[in-house]
Amino acid sequence: MTVNSNGSDNRIAGRDYQEKNIQIGRYDGSHTVNIAIPSSNNSDPRPLLKGQRKALNRLVAAIVDASNTEAFIIWQKLHAEIGVDSIDDITMNQYKTAESFLCAMLERCKDHDARKALVSILLRNSEDGVLRQKLIRYCHINFGTGRLNDLTRSQLQMALSWLDQQSVEGEKKLTANNSAGSQLQMNFQQIIRKYPKETGMCFVVGVLLGSVLF
Repeated sequence: MTVNSNGSDNRIAGRDYQEKNIQIGRYDGSHTVNIAIPSSNNSDPRPLLKGQRKALNRLVAAIVDASNTEAFIIWQKLHAEIGVDSIDDITMNQYKTAESFLCAMLERCKDHDARKALVSILLRNSEDGVLRQKLIRYCHINFGTGRLNDLTRSQLQMALSWLDQQSVEGEKKLTANNSAGSQLQMNFQQIIRKYPKETGMCFVVGVLLGSVLF
């Protein structure tokens, strides 16, 4: 756009005027002042470069692998987001927007797969009914819902960490109980070896009392 200022009576000619780096001093009526306003540096209507087209195609292919979605559906979503009909209509100044859109879509696909895997692990590691109820209760208290599919990735990771801790504590208790049972059995065997006669008498008395009482 060009602004022309002519004539000695023009008010612009009577004062200093600055537009970015352009300074206008005092001019008489015989001068014409042209002010050119530069266009935006970010506007580049040229079509995509070959490397940019390849980069977008790689992102679409990665999304297809991660989501099992048809490529043309992904392209349709991208075209609708940018407001074009095909990749040929995407300009260089729209490339970053297209790239960001596809990267966000790919990240959502990866997050969905990760959440699905975490839910599967949680269900597999909590097949015991009591432990499953404890897991659901933990999720209700900490996340507000017991539906694993509604939890975020970080929440599922926290739930899995808690479940692993429960499993470790359960194994420790089981080991301690088994150890106590083995120790009791060893002590009983030692008593029999040390006091065989007394043990035998107690056994006989017990049998006799049992026959009398029952």
